[in-house]
Amino acid sequence: MKLLTWNIQAGIGTTRYRDYLFRAHLQMFHAPSKTEALQNIGREIGHHDIVCLQEVDLGGRRAGHSSQVDEIARLSCHPYVAVQENRRVPGISRHGNAILSRWPLTNIRDLKLPGRFAGRGCLVADVEGRYALTIACLHLSLGAADRRLQLGAVANVLRGTGAWAAMGDFNCGARSPLMEAFFDSTGGRLSDVAPLTWPSWRPRRDFDHIVIGGELSVTHYQSEPLSFSDHLPISARVLART
Repeated sequence: MKLLTWNIQAGIGTTRYRDYLFRAHLQMFHAPSKTEALQNIGREIGHHDIVCLQEVDLGGRRAGHSSQVDEIARLSCHPYVAVQENRRVPGISRHGNAILSRWPLTNIRDLKLPGRFAGRGCLVADVEGRYALTIACLHLSLGAADRRLQLGAVANVLRGTGAWAAMGDFNCGARSPLMEAFFDSTGGRLSDVAPLTWPSWRPRRDFDHIVIGGELSVTHYQSEPLSFSDHLPISARVLART
């Protein structure tokens, strides 16, 4: 199975530090540039079997009152979609996560993650593909104390599961103590390589990961050189161990 995870920044398309200021209005308003960004994203992810997206807008004003996930799934030709809304700013935005799949998604769970402020989540679904696989699409907080609680909540869901992949924006490095504790708790593991993903134009941090657990092996683990967000996507291939 070909997997990919990507924080798409709601199609805002930040490509340099000053865009955080000069494109800040796109956090509140729609623009044609977002439509173009979504089209590019949809085309790029089309050859992956399972895709986890973070920072999608599910129909707020800044997304033109239509779901960005619907548009991306149409362009990428993924027939099965699960979405999770985690924070709504009335009249402006609907923040969420999404899983897009070539195969049916079942047992979908909307896990709201703990923290000082509401708005972080983990979307969990079982994939009925070439082999059974549980997918957890997550976006963790910036603060270490919150991330510790959130990784504990995700671990509680995945512990004892068969084959699984936790994919998303962890907001911390692969070799950080929090990630090491998550690996110890779940039996999860990463590739030996941890590509840098943020900021996309000059990556300095490995914030985005695909963690696998159970009887799986992973190959072709890498970042993709795509500049439609302030994060680079991570892709991998997973195989059932024989």
